[in-house]
Amino acid sequence: MTAAIPRKQVSGQDAWNNAWANVETLYPATQLDALVATTLAEMGQRLAGKRVAFAWSGGKDSLVIEWLCAQFQIQACVFAMTNLEYPEFLAWTTDHMPERLQVINTGQDLGWLARHPRMLFPQTPQDNARWFRLVQHAAQKRYFEQHQLDVLVLGRRHAEGNHCGEDGLYTNREGVTRYSPIRHWPHEAVLALLKREGYSLPPIYGYPRGWQVGTGNWAQRLYTASPEQGWDETWQIDPDIVREAATVLPQAQAFMASRGLS
Repeated sequence: MTAAIPRKQVSGQDAWNNAWANVETLYPATQLDALVATTLAEMGQRLAGKRVAFAWSGGKDSLVIEWLCAQFQIQACVFAMTNLEYPEFLAWTTDHMPERLQVINTGQDLGWLARHPRMLFPQTPQDNARWFRLVQHAAQKRYFEQHQLDVLVLGRRHAEGNHCGEDGLYTNREGVTRYSPIRHWPHEAVLALLKREGYSLPPIYGYPRGWQVGTGNWAQRLYTASPEQGWDETWQIDPDIVREAATVLPQAQAFMASRGLS
């Protein structure tokens, strides 16, 4: 099968929206059933007898992980957040979060951004990675240790450029073991399962470049060509975010002044 959606970093909204609308044709039910069966068989072997939870972000891949884990009655999960989230997305998560989800807020806010200006709309792969270490990885480590887990299940996939470890399983130097059962799933398979199971998609996928950017706080917005693009897209999504930021951040004040916004 030829992929309808290119690698996430270069994919566009139209390709994703078209794939979502036509996913039953792009990834037929028989093909999905075979992939799900193979994945569940591997999960059963890898997770048997272990203390397991999963990471939930509200994004498409974590929703697939939520469904797969439910087949083993695995319900415990962790959601990492900051004080810089999109209000509309937080409202959606409140309505759709799993019952046994634990929220861990790593505390980044406008004051933190003022002290770390290079982290605002990160322009280098290193700063992108630092966001994930500071938020998702830090929260996952805290949760893993608090609950004395053996394995934390993640929705990482090669199609999104994620490190998944050898055979999908790895333990980092801090002793956190992560497992990525959908590492080989193409984008189309992810969409096919969500549509078949009737999942509601979060509003982030309707935002500018939403499918490409995915989940994360607004200041972490990935793949912007410039900070100005980051401000422009954030204004399109929710002007009140930029207005509030302008009370603390000179960068937001300058953006609004340059556009004659108030």
